[in-house]
Amino acid sequence: MSAMVLIMIICAYLLGSVSSAVLICRIFKLPDPRTSGSNNPGATNVLRIGGKLPAFLVLFCDMAKGIIRFGQVTFSISIL
Repeated sequence: MSAMVLIMIICAYLLGSVSSAVLICRIFKLPDPRTSGSNNPGATNVLRIGGKLPAFLVLFCDMAKGIIRFGQVTFSISIL
C-alpha cells in the first residue's frame, strides 16, 4: 500500500468521523441531536429542534464532506 493511499484512507476516516450536526448544535447552543428529537444526528432532526438555518448548515457541511472526498479521489486518480 502506497503512502498516498494510506493518507487518503486516514483523511477519509477523520473527515467522516466529524458529526456536523453535533458541532452546529453546539455552536447554536441547541440540545444534542443524538439525545433529542428523533435521536438522529442529521439535518432533519436539527430542523425539528433548531430551525432552518442550523439544518441548512448541517446539510451543507454533510454535502461538503462528500464533495471533498470525491475531489480527493478524482484528483488522486488523475495523478496515478
